[in-house]
Amino acid sequence: MLSIETLPSAVAVANIPTLSCTLVHLTGDPRWIRPPYSFGRMRGMDDNETGDLTSAQQEEVRVAAIAAIGAWLAGSPPALPEPGDDLLLEMMSATLGEEIPAAYVPMIRHELCLAPPSTAHHATPSCATDVPEGFNALIIGAGISGICAAVEFAKAGVPYTIVERAENVGGVWLENRYPGAACDVPSHLYSFSFAPGRWSRHFADSREIHSYLEDVARTWGVHDHVRFGHEAIEANWDESERSWRTDVVDSQGDRKTLSSRILVSGVGAFNKPRLPEVPGLARFQGPSVHTARYPDEGLDLGGKRVVLVGNGASAMQVAPAIADEVASLTVIQRSPQWAAPFTKFQQSIPEPLRDLLDAVPLYRLWYRLRLSWAFNDKLYDALQHDPDWGNDRSINAINDAHRRQLTDYILSELGPRDDLADAVLPSFPPFAKRMLLDNGWFRTLARSHVNLVNSTVTEVHEDGLVTADGQHHCADVIIWATGFDVVNLLAPLRVRGLGGRLLHDEWQGDDARAYLGAVVPGFPNFFCLYGPNTQFGHGGSLITILERQTHYLMSLLARMFTENCGVVEIRRDVYDRYNQAVDETHARMIWQVSGVQSYFLNSKGRNVVNNPFRIIDFWEMTERADLSEYHCLCTSAATRPSAA
Repeated sequence: MLSIETLPSAVAVANIPTLSCTLVHLTGDPRWIRPPYSFGRMRGMDDNETGDLTSAQQEEVRVAAIAAIGAWLAGSPPALPEPGDDLLLEMMSATLGEEIPAAYVPMIRHELCLAPPSTAHHATPSCATDVPEGFNALIIGAGISGICAAVEFAKAGVPYTIVERAENVGGVWLENRYPGAACDVPSHLYSFSFAPGRWSRHFADSREIHSYLEDVARTWGVHDHVRFGHEAIEANWDESERSWRTDVVDSQGDRKTLSSRILVSGVGAFNKPRLPEVPGLARFQGPSVHTARYPDEGLDLGGKRVVLVGNGASAMQVAPAIADEVASLTVIQRSPQWAAPFTKFQQSIPEPLRDLLDAVPLYRLWYRLRLSWAFNDKLYDALQHDPDWGNDRSINAINDAHRRQLTDYILSELGPRDDLADAVLPSFPPFAKRMLLDNGWFRTLARSHVNLVNSTVTEVHEDGLVTADGQHHCADVIIWATGFDVVNLLAPLRVRGLGGRLLHDEWQGDDARAYLGAVVPGFPNFFCLYGPNTQFGHGGSLITILERQTHYLMSLLARMFTENCGVVEIRRDVYDRYNQAVDETHARMIWQVSGVQSYFLNSKGRNVVNNPFRIIDFWEMTERADLSEYHCLCTSAATRPSAA
């Protein structure tokens, strides 16, 4: 717990640019963000803790921070609780060491929990007092999406039920318990804005994230609304009752039907493990597990010959985590991957700094805001295709600079093992696939008992597997880090809308589309969280996406309740116009022009996963729902929404 006595030790390990912004609020003096306190840019994923100030300047900031925070702890109010737009933009630009466009000011205010000035946009009204009698929601899934929706429903006073096939909340963080499992988004970004979390590490592991989600759910009473061990099988829109009827099966195989006015899918995208379709999968005599199905009790890998198939995010975490334990490790990769330096991976957050983050909201919010820029729109320009760029190994000058920096980094990690360079350096541009973060992957590959194989698996035998080059690789254990079926969203759940039309048919299998990644024509009162084209390929946090989508949903419900509108269905022209913009924007970006196959792309080569817009653009799109974009069925109306 932070006190006057412990404050100096907390400030001693605090981030200098963040302290300076905190000082502006507490003292009202902007000199702490002006020369000579000129901060350097954040480099890569590093948060530039010193701001590139001299030691003497850092000490001046720390001394002033101890005095100002100490006075605040003693009861003195901030001298400048709500800076004006110009100063706020100056603070943001100064703390990051680069100019930030003025368009970001409303989002900055939102992130800092500052009330907008009278000239700014109007806040979205609450629907807490307007919920019609009998109105209720059903949420499918109690992972991050489901918890986020549940909390917003609780705030708004909307009755809700969650069906969850597992026996606990947590979703992917309940399921993924493989060695080294962790998040590659900073903990203070991978957390709800309404529940900061007391994180022990800068990048939390799976168990700490799951514990955090359990705590959030418990705080908001979510468990009381969940039917655990219940899997949603089929959902049908009942036009006569103007409600969804969802069939669920419990752990005993008993089937029942639940009725709700609105239906929210919180099933996510990374919940269907994918294994290669090769003969002999069942023949292997030893343990053979996908990373998402790794047993809670772990596997005995001591002295074992382990084959790890894959080199994506999961594989890059598994390999360094088990390398010291195994007798040999064979890594089979289809193609190399780019991975960026990950300087704070597995670094703990000192206890005094955790106290500071807990006790001083201004410091915590500015710290989170700085991280959000480093992991958000900062990279957007590197993903835009320059048609005059004559190099297929990058797509523009910025992207090429990233390539050079990443190449130098990877070669430095290999050390004397330059024989591995061709096998680990990709030929495609950086960011054409999801950028991974290196937590010792390249150093692991360089170890003497680790063998890297550039090939694909063609067959599995009792004692190992065979790759396309004809080589047999003996194994005692096989770990499949082969990813997930991401493009077939919602499968195997069957959702039937107006006229009994299947959502799977509307999407033509793997060509999923939605307005704002959430709503689809012909499917009234159905909302999909983390739906098509919502993942930001240039950064961002999943939780940011979910909070924006649920914010939009609450805004829409507020307008429905105010206008006495019981049913909404997105207009086809609005939906088509939005998805045309998605495709046209994608056409200028790296994922469509690089020719690289990734999990972002469906069978037609269309990107169905990534959101092509800047995060500020999506923030503005989801800030306030416009009821005129929907067909509305009011309680007194005689006509129903049309699928046209």
